[in-house]
Amino acid sequence: MSVYYAPYHLQKGYVDNWIVAGPQAIPVEDLDRFAGEDYRLQIARHYHTEDSGITEPPVDTIKFAVDDTELQWTYTCCREDHFVDKTAFYHTCHYLRTWACTRVVSPSAQEVTLVLTTNGPADVWLNGEHVHRQEHFYHQIPHSVSFQATFEEGHNEILVRFEEVAARDCPYAMALQVIGLPEDPKQADVFIPTAIKAIARRSNLEDAFEKAYVKQEVYVFDEYVEVHWPEEMPAKASLMTRFQTPSGRIYGQGDRMGIGGNRAAVGIPFQLYEDYYLARLMPRAQEYYDGNMRIMRDIGVWTVKNKYSQQSYDTYTNRRVEALSDAFRRETGIYTDLGIYAEIAKMAVDRWHDINVNTLLKAIDGINQRKDCSDFYLIGLLGMMMRYWDNPSFPEELKQPLEECVLNFKYWADEAGEDAMWFWSENHQILFHACEILAGQLYPGRTFTNSGQTGQWHREKGEKLAIAWLHKRGTGGFQEWDSNCYFEEDLLALSHLIDLAETQQVYEMAAVVMDKMFFSMALNSYKGTFGSTHGRSYATMITGGRLEPTAGISRLMWGMGAFNPHIKGPVSLAIQENYQLPPIIEAIAAALPEEMWNREHHAGEFDEALDRRTGSWEVNKVTYKTPDYMLCSAQDYRPGEKGSQEHIWQATMGPDAVVFVNHPPCISKEGSHRPNFWSGNVTLPRAAQWKDVLIAVHNIPDDDWLGFTHAYFPAHAFDEYVLREDASGHTWAFAKKDDGYLAITAAQGVEFVTAGEAAYRELRSYGQHNVWLCHMGRAALDGEFAEFQDKVLALDVTFDALSVSCATLRGETLAFGWEGPLTRNGEEEPIAGFKHYENPYCVAELPSEEMIIRYGEQAMRLNFAV
Repeated sequence: MSVYYAPYHLQKGYVDNWIVAGPQAIPVEDLDRFAGEDYRLQIARHYHTEDSGITEPPVDTIKFAVDDTELQWTYTCCREDHFVDKTAFYHTCHYLRTWACTRVVSPSAQEVTLVLTTNGPADVWLNGEHVHRQEHFYHQIPHSVSFQATFEEGHNEILVRFEEVAARDCPYAMALQVIGLPEDPKQADVFIPTAIKAIARRSNLEDAFEKAYVKQEVYVFDEYVEVHWPEEMPAKASLMTRFQTPSGRIYGQGDRMGIGGNRAAVGIPFQLYEDYYLARLMPRAQEYYDGNMRIMRDIGVWTVKNKYSQQSYDTYTNRRVEALSDAFRRETGIYTDLGIYAEIAKMAVDRWHDINVNTLLKAIDGINQRKDCSDFYLIGLLGMMMRYWDNPSFPEELKQPLEECVLNFKYWADEAGEDAMWFWSENHQILFHACEILAGQLYPGRTFTNSGQTGQWHREKGEKLAIAWLHKRGTGGFQEWDSNCYFEEDLLALSHLIDLAETQQVYEMAAVVMDKMFFSMALNSYKGTFGSTHGRSYATMITGGRLEPTAGISRLMWGMGAFNPHIKGPVSLAIQENYQLPPIIEAIAAALPEEMWNREHHAGEFDEALDRRTGSWEVNKVTYKTPDYMLCSAQDYRPGEKGSQEHIWQATMGPDAVVFVNHPPCISKEGSHRPNFWSGNVTLPRAAQWKDVLIAVHNIPDDDWLGFTHAYFPAHAFDEYVLREDASGHTWAFAKKDDGYLAITAAQGVEFVTAGEAAYRELRSYGQHNVWLCHMGRAALDGEFAEFQDKVLALDVTFDALSVSCATLRGETLAFGWEGPLTRNGEEEPIAGFKHYENPYCVAELPSEEMIIRYGEQAMRLNFAV
């Protein structure tokens, strides 16, 4: 076989061009062998081999085998974070290893420094000799290790094998930097071995692929999904676009010309299932298949058909039918694990002839394996058994597998057996407790094999734990406050307890906590978008309201939002019979007062037995809502600490028109990066808000991997947007949506990104010490959009390294920084120590044994006393 070499360049010393094989994912059986906090290290050492496992020279596109696993070398071009990124979620424990190979040219024999950055252990071979091993585990933010190596003159083959032990979310990345080599932009210094002979054509295609972008992440109904190329792109390339699912189902393809200013329409949502798709850029078919030009690039997008309701419509009864009809059609797609809820929806509307038994058997098999998130599905199966078991149409072939699954399950962490299930977050806690209660009710006299205890014992244990959980959330709130992903799962558990629990205290307390959750959603939503600050969220759930897991819930309960692939909550709520949303909460959800200023304080103590940690937690948060926008933030929330998936602030003007700022660790939006490009913060900022003005101070480390903070600023979602400079030279980004306005800037300046992964959706600001400032406005107060811009540009603003003093559109002066209070007109404005709720509808102390909610002539009392 002939081997050719594709040339590339080091990027600030980083190798961005590799051929990669893997991961090889080896299931870890019998986890009990690896007990203790260092179980990952034990597993890695158990599977580690001294030799690389590579017996033939690595060449792009060539297949080979390691053990019994067939792998293929595939070209990978790193994004601007320089990572070879294999991050994914694993529901059961696996040992992973991936191989990456490249060649670096040295002008002479010399010593160099290599800096290897990984999450887990890794080995390096240089010109066939093992030169380095690092053995560490850094679960979210990768760790760098430097070592010396000797390069030969000419080509130096570098082979990196990097490992991980995956259990649930698995950040899994590698980067390599070479220090000590001169970089000449005219001279290639990185080469990839390839079987592709047409190197110049390959380079032409790669350039066209790399420069392509999309302008939005979610396309709605009749919006064409279009791939764009920038006007200034000098070269052109003939290529093929293909629109497909990640699993490979193709919905369209065509030959295109990648040329400056061109665009290619690849799909339209109303012709497709609502799902996640890939716009795949490839060589033309003959070139790809016959000429073996096996290079490509995928750009991921979502398509949605369901229209978004921004005002209440129809009756709950009709929306319930709509929710179930929508759900039972969602049997396929990226969230196929949720298929059991499509089957349950079919049972609820008597579509027994359409039941897919295999979907339910697959779910049972996953639960029997004790996959992480098994509680999400077992609760649905238990509800299905309690509601439909005696229906003559219930599939007989499901009954024995269901019974065995329920009797063999592990219902809490203190039971025997090691597995990947996670018990410790709020959502999993109540789901496991609800499962244990319902399983105990189903089989009170039977012995449960994993615990050796009876169903009655399990029921009593589950009730005790559930009541404690409900009381904590009732009196103190949620540690993962307003989580648009966890709220769906909390409501999934509560809906089953309300309908199916037999103990009065359990079902009544579940109903009261559900009332409280819906009240919080109503307060902190704008026209159906749960645009609040969130204690936990994911990128797709904050870059707009259409894919929020709560969007279908709010549409069902008060007629605003959209049904989407997140069907667990809507189905479980739609089939319950013993709960009715209080009309006062529905009225508050629909209300758009001239201004609504809401302050909340959620707090509590950790219980080591239930939470696996001790100490206390708290969050102080505010929401300012008008008819034209909503602005929310978590005040002074753990500034400077490591973040995860906390969403600290957001401005909402519509389901797509949302703006927020975060500090990313990487370019990936994969949900197992926590934080990632849009979700969460590597280092939490210090934020404060006074009504329509938000200040967020970022103090990020000097050695930060990316070195910037950035704003999500989706140009496509606004009626108008513009960037303008004020008198001091600061660039402001302005946006208009209907009669709402937004202005945002940063002390270190902002750049509107028009290329790459987030083209036309990102405002980027480099610098370790930075202050972001956001003003909101309304046509009713600030005139035309141009007047709003002029008023903002005329405001006095003084930035220091970590603080700002600014005038507001309402004639006030605010000052805030990394330290010290928020002041308004020189007087301290509290940003902590709020009441549990303080707004026009409810004032409640913390902790709160009861809440009284009022709206107009209506009132209701929530009693959380045990």
